[in-house]
Amino acid sequence: MELLKLVIVDDEPILLKGLMDTYEWDKMGFQVVGTAQSGEQALKVIRDKNPDVVLTDIRMKQMTGLQMMEEVQKTQKDCIFIVLSAYRDFSYAKQACNLGAFAYLLKPIEDEQLQETMESAYKACMEKKKNTEKYENWERIVKEDSVSFLEVVVQKYLQEQIPFEKMQEVFDTVGQIVEPADRFITVDADIDIAYKITNALEYEASRFVLKKFLEEELGSRYFFWHFPNEEGSSIFIVKTKDNATVRELKHLLEQAKEEQRSPIVASISKPYKGLVGIRRSYEEAVKLFDLASVTGGGTFTIREELGEQGEKNYSAEEELQIFGALRKNDEEALKEAFVRFIYALPDDEDAQRQKMHAIMLRAEVTIEDSYGMTVELKRQFQNYYSNMQNLNASKEVDVCYKILCRAIEIRSEYASNHEMKGNKEYMGDAVAYIEEHLREEDLSIVSVATHVYLNPVYFGRVFKETFHMSFKKYLLQCRMEKAKKLLEGNTESIGSICDQIGISNPSYFAHLFKEYTGKLPSEYKKEFDT
Repeated sequence: MELLKLVIVDDEPILLKGLMDTYEWDKMGFQVVGTAQSGEQALKVIRDKNPDVVLTDIRMKQMTGLQMMEEVQKTQKDCIFIVLSAYRDFSYAKQACNLGAFAYLLKPIEDEQLQETMESAYKACMEKKKNTEKYENWERIVKEDSVSFLEVVVQKYLQEQIPFEKMQEVFDTVGQIVEPADRFITVDADIDIAYKITNALEYEASRFVLKKFLEEELGSRYFFWHFPNEEGSSIFIVKTKDNATVRELKHLLEQAKEEQRSPIVASISKPYKGLVGIRRSYEEAVKLFDLASVTGGGTFTIREELGEQGEKNYSAEEELQIFGALRKNDEEALKEAFVRFIYALPDDEDAQRQKMHAIMLRAEVTIEDSYGMTVELKRQFQNYYSNMQNLNASKEVDVCYKILCRAIEIRSEYASNHEMKGNKEYMGDAVAYIEEHLREEDLSIVSVATHVYLNPVYFGRVFKETFHMSFKKYLLQCRMEKAKKLLEGNTESIGSICDQIGISNPSYFAHLFKEYTGKLPSEYKKEFDT
């Protein structure tokens, strides 16, 4: 047992000696480090010895025990006072309580009462020590590694685990100043999921190499935060004052692609000002990344892919929809995209054929990089290239459409025989894991996918196909439905419910619950009051 420091104060020498010698203080968890026979002497002993507990008489000459307590409070010494008195005087007891006395004991002291009081004081001191150590450790960690701490806070904010106000409060607490000229750019990068099918052994290694490359190169140029996205890709939030940073980042990603020789899919947001700009840049990058993933494209930026290109290339959106349908094996979506693509083609027939040729070249690469080309498909593409000069524009459109429909048919057969086998079993395990770990605040698509041994991106796609909603929406639904049941039971506090559904902030829970049900938790609970 750790012995705490005890100081005993009494102006009667015989009583003071009796207190010291009569009791086995060490068995109660204390070591007497000093004594005093007056209030003035006690102040000096307390200052020198810094005790955890002071056991003091209340009535002493010149300076009473209460006056001594007031003086100690002014020095901000953090110790517990146990007051002794021979008088059953309510006013004394009230003053002692107002000054924060831990206990008020009447003389002569009953041994059992003193034992209980000292044990309670010991527990209170140890709890205070533990809390102080936790706070000091937290403060040290924050000061020593504020970047990593803020990185976690920003991640939780972007994943909607804490509100903006809480993140802002943390920034203020650690003294992280966001200057007016500071802008935030988000980079979302990963290896194309299709690469896993053709190069399963190299896929994870390539992801690791890409992440390390970006950490080192970005670290030598910019201040940034980095964490994995819920879908498994790497998120880098870069702080800058220079609008030219977007161009530099794109060049860096192109360098990575050239050095790694891997199919890197990435997106870069525009620069956005201030703390509010963090979310804007993040959401924009994630949206662009989804587009890049669908098309198997390289690096997407707002300015180039959705701005200037949208003005110059009249069929860019239709092309994206064609490749999206192809990668999803969705024949109906392919048909709709092809119709829109045809109506968007230029009037000139040669220009139309050039467009179709470009579509087929990119389609061939997309198929080859994902499931691979069968002998039949290779023959069909080769026949198209050999004979396209002999085809008019309308016939060429028909031929291309049929080839891509056949590609989807073959890919769908492959998927049903290989990729989708065991999906029901995987999803059953995933749902059971979610239910079991619902109270964990950091429960995510990454942790669930890891549990069922699937890549998070692939798992997310299969999950959505199975449940017809995203993982994020499903998790929120589980949490809100469990909250409803607990509220209906009318036995749980809001704090207890928050603990059981993995949302630590009651205010944020109330916000989500109202969005989900249209009512505050308190309003919903009242409906089931008996």
